[in-house]
Order: sequence, then structure tokens, then C-alpha cells
Amino acid sequence: MARTAPSIALVLALCALAACAADPAPAGGRTPGGGGRAVVLSASALPGMTSDRSSVDVDGLTNEVTHPEELRGLLEEAGFSSAEQRSFGGGTGAFSRVLARGLAFDSSAGAASYVAWFAENAHEEILTSRRISPAGVPSGVVVFRHRPDACCHNDVPAYMAAWQHGSSVLYLHVGGRRANTRTFVELIESYDREV
Repeated sequence: MARTAPSIALVLALCALAACAADPAPAGGRTPGGGGRAVVLSASALPGMTSDRSSVDVDGLTNEVTHPEELRGLLEEAGFSSAEQRSFGGGTGAFSRVLARGLAFDSSAGAASYVAWFAENAHEEILTSRRISPAGVPSGVVVFRHRPDACCHNDVPAYMAAWQHGSSVLYLHVGGRRANTRTFVELIESYDREV
């Protein structure tokens, strides 16, 4: 008796089942707590602003700080694996620019070490600022605020925040003439809910 080839429908069904079994991510492509994936703020989070999504490598992250080799060493030790970001611009709201970034690490300990570095160094390494503890910020979120220097008319209020979700870190950096603590806290809460 001759053997017949399995039907195409059966092969596709088996492949689909295998793919589902191998990918435990829920709808939306995210795993709970970040799961080592770089989760970035959705484009719809800031209506009226244009946005662009891109990947960021170690060179891109370290080129933004005063002492790049120190951050490079920390990222290597922490098991940094990838980063995605969405840059927003334009609009007439509180912010004229927003950078939302998700960083993925091999472990939650790696993500925690990056947040600890941010808490200790961001005020000098990324933006001259001071750490603040605004009301309403979720537990574990590290927040910094930069106040404009009166002698530079191009300087605007700016805020930064970073916090851990499992083996991922969420990062926000915003600026704008009308930027204020309340609207920044609302953006942090919005980003946190997306994860």
C-alpha cells in the first residue's frame, strides 16, 4: 500500500500548535513583567505627537552618558540583551519631546543593577538634575527633574525616570516649556500600565 503525504492543512495546524507551545507570550506579544523583552511605549500614548520606533545597541546607550566605559561595563555585567525606543516630537501639550525606552536583560538582577546605576548616576551622567519623589509615582520608580538655567533661554524643564519590570527596565526622558511633574507622573503611570 502506498503512503500518502500528509495534507497541507494538517502540517500547518501542527506548526501552529508547536509555535503556540514555544511562545508563552499573551496577546499583544508581551510576557508578564517584561520577561526580558524590550517593551516600548505605544505610539497612541501621546496623541498629537509624531513618533519613531528604533532599536538601540550598547554603543547607542553608552554614547549618551559622560563616562561611557563605566556604563558599558555595567551593561555587560548586568546581561543587557536589547533595547527598543520610541521618540515623540511636536504637539502642543506639556512635552515637546519624549523618549520612551525599554531595556531587556538576561535576569531581574541585571535589570535591578541598571536601575541602581541610574539612581546613583543619572543626575550627572545623563542630565544635570536632582532626584525627586513626587506623589503618585509607582513604587520603585526613580525620578529626576532638571530645572532650566535662567541664563540660557533654550533650556527647558526636563524629567527622567527608570524602573524595573522583571528582567526589563522602562525609561522615560521628557522635556518641554510646559513640562511639569504632574503630567510626567501621568506618563509614567500610562507606560507602567502598558506593561
